[in-house]
Amino acid sequence: VFSTLIASMGNALQQLRELNEERTEQFAKVRRYFSSNNVQSGLAKKAWAALSLAAQKPKRRTHWDEIKILQHLPKSLQAELHRHIREPILSVHPFFSAFDRSFTMQLQQVYQLCISEISTEQGQELFHTGEASTQMYFVMEGTFCYHAGGMTAEPSFLSTGQWVGEPVLWMNWKHTGRLLAKTPCAVLAVKSKELQETLGSEAGDAGAIVREYAMQFTRHCYNNSYLLTDIGVDVDTVGKLVELAFEPPLEPPQEDSDLESSQSSTWLDTSQNPRSP
Repeated sequence: VFSTLIASMGNALQQLRELNEERTEQFAKVRRYFSSNNVQSGLAKKAWAALSLAAQKPKRRTHWDEIKILQHLPKSLQAELHRHIREPILSVHPFFSAFDRSFTMQLQQVYQLCISEISTEQGQELFHTGEASTQMYFVMEGTFCYHAGGMTAEPSFLSTGQWVGEPVLWMNWKHTGRLLAKTPCAVLAVKSKELQETLGSEAGDAGAIVREYAMQFTRHCYNNSYLLTDIGVDVDTVGKLVELAFEPPLEPPQEDSDLESSQSSTWLDTSQNPRSP
């Protein structure tokens, strides 16, 4: 393993040298291009200033999948790192926090199998109205602006510690608005299909809890559909839904609307009907 680590570090240093050489070559080509086309000094200075600024632009957050050397760590150590890095981000959400306290091993699988890290540049769109939704996003860095489609309401701003797109985890969903990065941003994305494959097949209490929360969330959304956007349900209501999921009444009443909403949950009988991509 040690020799593999050394070799990987050597490859990384070689790639860095090649990157620096390529940048130097690109600047030399620009210089020759300006000279051969008689670009005026004032215009050339403006171009050089812009290029220098671009070259000095702060580097975006480095993500796990980009560091190939980490794949050589023992699986147990990878799992420990995943938990250390990702648990504080997901735990801001009441469901993941409560689920982690009761079912640590099951949530460890989520950290490893259901999550990706994404960076966006300023002005980049993460999703738009009508787009098929596949992931819930937790903001790790930066600020997003959310515009609900077809609504005159003021835009919503999302920053570190907030989330967007929860409905996709528990029900069929298309984005109802547009999410735009106001600054360079980084998000932790929870993949809905992988989450259902990982937790939906759980038996016993863990499986019962996640399916019950999915039902409670879907029922609430169905009964309040006129208010629902990608922002989802407010944190206080989410907390109440979590309480209902972990301590359900013995014989919960179901009205017609509740029955209909139950049928729309993508987690209904997931062990026999896994969600299609």
